Amino acid sequence: MEKLLSAMEFRILGALDVIKDDRPLPVRSGKQQALLALLLCQAGRVVHSDVLVDSLWGQEAGDQGVKRLRLHLHRLRRTLGAADAIVHRVQGYTLDIPPVALDARRFETLAHQGRQALTSGRVAQASELLHAALSLWRGPALEGLEDLPLLHHEATRLNEERLSALGDCMDADLRLRRHTDLIGRLSVLVDEHPLQERFRGQLMLALYRAGRQAEALEVYRTGRHILARDLGLEPGAELRRLELAILTSDASLSVCAPRTVHARRRRTRCPRC
Repeated sequence: MEKLLSAMEFRILGALDVIKDDRPLPVRSGKQQALLALLLCQAGRVVHSDVLVDSLWGQEAGDQGVKRLRLHLHRLRRTLGAADAIVHRVQGYTLDIPPVALDARRFETLAHQGRQALTSGRVAQASELLHAALSLWRGPALEGLEDLPLLHHEATRLNEERLSALGDCMDADLRLRRHTDLIGRLSVLVDEHPLQERFRGQLMLALYRAGRQAEALEVYRTGRHILARDLGLEPGAELRRLELAILTSDASLSVCAPRTVHARRRRTRCPRC
């Protein structure tokens, strides 16, 4: 069974997808897709039978909920061709797969390693690891299944982790002086997430380093307008400091990235780039 599972890959960073022997394995039933997703989100941990029944049928389950669950589990095992992959425990069921078989776990591992490398100053390695982590994404997490509350919660968590990894990746690439290449991607991120000051600050820095000071300041003014209009707020202290540094052509901006949102600012110049 271990050899069989090693040939399977489960993907939830996008629409649910199962790959077996390098070929897609269709899971056509909507209920089986939802059941598999619920087990994947807790892979290696027991999911209580009542939780599965309630998530799949709610109040419609009635007295037949457990029976329905067992039937769908039987069909899912048959679809996967790995009867022992879904293990029955005293209170529920667990999907027993190696962590490497799930794209979300590989993403989290690579993103964590990338952050560690960035913190320790191994910037090139950090960039490589974070790009590898982000390359696993095919769309919003659990796309098409987010209407179930438990899956919605997990999808939200994973999507937030992706945004955090994107921010770290942009930081690494800015420190590697890739500002010109980043402008287009950061512009899209700012448009998609106008309230994310981290991306806005990174775009301002990339534009400034590319000799586009006026555009960098316009990005700040646009963000300030959006915050005031939608939330009645002013930009955060880090973004205001970055605007001032750009206005005064602070020499530190051409040496290394300023300590933008989510990082502390201890000095005006950075000892390394």
